[in-house]
Amino acid sequence: MHQRSIRRSEVFRRGSIPIAAKDVPALSGIPEHTHDYLEIAVVSHGEGTHVTGDGRHPIRRGSVILIRPGTAHSYQEPRELSTFNLYLAPELLHRELAWVVEHPPLARALLGGQPNAGVLDRESCDRVINWLEQIEQFAGTSHRAALVGLTSCVLDAFTQIAEKTESSADSTIAHSVITMMSLMMKDLSYAWSIADLTRAANASASVVHRAFTAHVGTSPMSWLSRARAERFATELVLTGDPIASIGRLVGWDDPNYASRRFRAEFGMTPTEYRRRFTH
Repeated sequence: MHQRSIRRSEVFRRGSIPIAAKDVPALSGIPEHTHDYLEIAVVSHGEGTHVTGDGRHPIRRGSVILIRPGTAHSYQEPRELSTFNLYLAPELLHRELAWVVEHPPLARALLGGQPNAGVLDRESCDRVINWLEQIEQFAGTSHRAALVGLTSCVLDAFTQIAEKTESSADSTIAHSVITMMSLMMKDLSYAWSIADLTRAANASASVVHRAFTAHVGTSPMSWLSRARAERFATELVLTGDPIASIGRLVGWDDPNYASRRFRAEFGMTPTEYRRRFTH
């Protein structure tokens, strides 16, 4: 099967808010691919198997799939399978959609990269697909508020399945987590430390760790490593820059260390990733 990386320019219209949706038939499956944006897929028809580096997961109507940038995935063994996909620039989760951090189970899925979020009931699935159809209609237009509002409705519906096994946690520093994440994303090459984050959040190191673990599902430094790997993956397929230069761009100055960290996140070396997914 042909493998590729799908780019933002293929999905979002220049000058518009980076939100889009599309009904995607997968009657013959979808080959392994990556993208440099966040993809949220809702199975609208049929059944199949969703495959990532974490394994194979059966999916059916109502299944919700969350794919972070750089993550390779495919759909296999389709049986009349179709998905309705929501496409988002991940930075929106730090701005217009930052409210998701108030719902830790949802935030852990969206920000922490847990790919299989659960299954919507029939009524909720119908409602979400209706909203996705409206997003598809408005995408690329000047209806910014409508797109953000409809996307918020979709994500809010996901809180119902994300929180079936856990109630929302009310943390006074929930939005400090977003602040810390945004700060690190602005300069991935900087040698960030917990001390830097405690100053930004005006909180102790233990509070910062607890907040990240509760709302993102991982430690601050583990999240930073993932963010660096995602940016690394994007640069590998969008540019022809030397791998060592990309490593320095994301704060991994030692090429051997960069290769080990990248492999730990994506299961292959940067060279293998570039060869596999570059057009």
